[in-house]
Amino acid sequence: MSRLETDSSAAHPENESVGEQPLSRGAIWGLVGIALLALILLSIMVFVVLPGLRQQPGLGVVTTTQRAPSRDDAAVIVRPFPETTDGIHVFNSQLDAQEMTEPQLEFAATHYVSAQNIFASDARRLRAHNPEFIVLSYRLGLGLGYQNMNNDCQPDGTWLEVIEGEKLLREYPEDPQGDWFFEYEGQRVLLCDQGWYVMDIGNPSWREYWYGEVLRQVQANMADGVFADSLIVPNYYGGDRFEPPLPVIDEAFENQWSGNIAEFIAHGQSGELADYHLIVNAGTWATGRDITDYSGADGVMIEGFGRWTEGDYFSVQDEDWQLQMNRILGLVNLDRTVLLQQYVDAANVEDRLFLLGSYLLVKGHHTYLDLELSTKPEWFPEYDIPVGKPIDEIPASISMLWRSDWNLYARAYSNGLVLVNPSDATQTADLKAAYYQAVPVGGGAVPLDGDISAWRVDYTPMTGVTLEPNQAALLIIEAP
Repeated sequence: MSRLETDSSAAHPENESVGEQPLSRGAIWGLVGIALLALILLSIMVFVVLPGLRQQPGLGVVTTTQRAPSRDDAAVIVRPFPETTDGIHVFNSQLDAQEMTEPQLEFAATHYVSAQNIFASDARRLRAHNPEFIVLSYRLGLGLGYQNMNNDCQPDGTWLEVIEGEKLLREYPEDPQGDWFFEYEGQRVLLCDQGWYVMDIGNPSWREYWYGEVLRQVQANMADGVFADSLIVPNYYGGDRFEPPLPVIDEAFENQWSGNIAEFIAHGQSGELADYHLIVNAGTWATGRDITDYSGADGVMIEGFGRWTEGDYFSVQDEDWQLQMNRILGLVNLDRTVLLQQYVDAANVEDRLFLLGSYLLVKGHHTYLDLELSTKPEWFPEYDIPVGKPIDEIPASISMLWRSDWNLYARAYSNGLVLVNPSDATQTADLKAAYYQAVPVGGGAVPLDGDISAWRVDYTPMTGVTLEPNQAALLIIEAP
C-alpha cells in the first residue's frame, strides 16, 4: 500500500469497514469508456445543439441584432483597392453573379476591381479567378427597406430584402422601434418609388441597430466592406418623391441632415467596422447648396457622374459639371476611393467617351469608372486604351486643367492627351503635334462565352480635333 493510500485510510477509517478491494483492469477500462462517451456527448452539445438554439427564427426575418464574431475569433481579411494611376480601372456596381456563365464570371473577376451586393458563394467563385477581387456588402445608409410600392405609394406586399451569406432576408424587422424613424409633420417619411423609410440617423439606438446588422452581414457575405446606399440629404431626391412631401428648399433642414450624415459616417468608422471599407453613395453630388462632408468615409460613389441622365447634361450656366468635378477632386486629393458611375446607352459612343474623358481628368490613385447597362457584365473597348499615367500632379481644382487657347479642359498623360468639352458651343483645338484619336467600335453586354475579341479601338492620325458640346477626345501618342 502506498503512502497516499495509507494516509487516505487513516483519514477515513470508514473505508476499512466496507472491505474495499482494488479495481480490476476490466473495471478501469470500463470507467475510461464511460468518460470518453460523456466527452463525445458534451462536444455534440457545444458544437451542434447550442448554435442551433441561437439561430434566427424562420421566415427569413431578422428579429434581433446579432453581434458578429469578435476579431479575436478570426483574422480579418480586407482587400485593398488597387492603385489606378496607370490606365483605366473599372468597378461594377450591379452584378447578378448567379445568372452569369462561368466564362462571364471569369471575365468579371479579371476585368473589374469590385462589385457589391452578391452572395458569399459568388464571392468565392469570383475569387477563385481573382483572389484580390473586392466585395462590398449592401445596406441602405439613409433608410430602412420596407416594401415595393404601387403607383399610389401603397405597399404591394413584396418585402425589400438584403443578402446575408446565402440567404435573402427581409430588411424590415418584425418590431422596429418607433424612435428609429425620422418624422416630418408628425408622420414617418416614405420614399414612394423605392419603398424605404427615412430613418433618424442621429438616433443612437438606430445607429447601433444599423451597425450590428451591417457588421454581421459584412462578415457573412465574405465582404471587404459595406456600400452604404443613398446617404444624401433626403429632399435632394426631390421633396415630392416622399410621403409626406419634404420641403423643396429649406436651408436649416438640409444643414441639419448634412451634419447628421457626417456623424453617421464617423460612427460607421468606429469599433469593429473600422477594419472594413465604408463606401457611401453620395448620389450626383451636384446640388450647389449641399454642405455635406463625405471625407470621413473610406470612399464615395458618385451615382450620376458627368451628367444627370441620358441626353440630359449638366447646366452650363450653373456650372454643375465643374462643381461635381471639383468635389470629386477634393476626395481624390485626400486619396479616398472614388467610384464614378453612370448609366449609358451602349450605342451612344460619343456619350461614353465624354464620361471616360471626364473620368481621366479627375483620376487619382484610387479612382474607378462604371458605365452601367444592367446587372449583366458589360465592357467597352475604350477601357483598354493605353493612355498611360498623368504627367502632372492631381489638380486641386478642375480650373487648373482649363486650356484657354482651346476653350477645353485638357490633361496630359504619358501616352496621350485627354480633351473634354462640357460647354454648349463647338470648340476646335490645333494640337500642333501628331496624335492618334481613339475611336471605340463595339462594346456592351459581355457574351455568354466571355469572348469580346470582335470589339476594338481604331486609331486615326490627326493634328487637330473639333469637339461638339458634351464631347471628349482621347488622343494617343503611340497607338498599339
